[in-house]
Amino acid sequence: MTRVLLDSTYLLPSFGIEVEGLTERHIAQLREAVLSRKVKLYCLLVAWVEVIGKVCREAKRAGIIVDEVVEAALKSLFESKFYTWISPNLEAIRLAFKLRMLGHRDNVDNLLYATSVVHDMILLTMDQELKIFLANHGYSLSNVMDHVQLIEKIHNI
Repeated sequence: MTRVLLDSTYLLPSFGIEVEGLTERHIAQLREAVLSRKVKLYCLLVAWVEVIGKVCREAKRAGIIVDEVVEAALKSLFESKFYTWISPNLEAIRLAFKLRMLGHRDNVDNLLYATSVVHDMILLTMDQELKIFLANHGYSLSNVMDHVQLIEKIHNI
């Protein structure tokens, strides 16, 4: 089973927020991969720092009240057992500090990458800035991919 750590972007559809490049078909394919036990999805608890900000910004922009959507999304994200929620360990935190000191300012991304490396997981992200930073600083991208790459990988297993 392939263990996959999700960037916060992949949690936004649970709140009814469309993500450019992530279609309903992609979401269905990821769901099927989980249900067929090809993939196990993990989320980092600190990702809520980004998710809360993104959901509130989008709700304000769209002029909607998020209370009901948030309640449904939280139930889906926590009670469905579809996702396993984890926290970074000390080794991951040390690596995240190193990435920050090298100049990558997104601390959540730093923690996501570090946790994926430490726990030998795929980091599912569409963040090109992170990928470029990591490559420019000699870090491996072998465990970093987007949903299209993951879906291709799963079909080749």
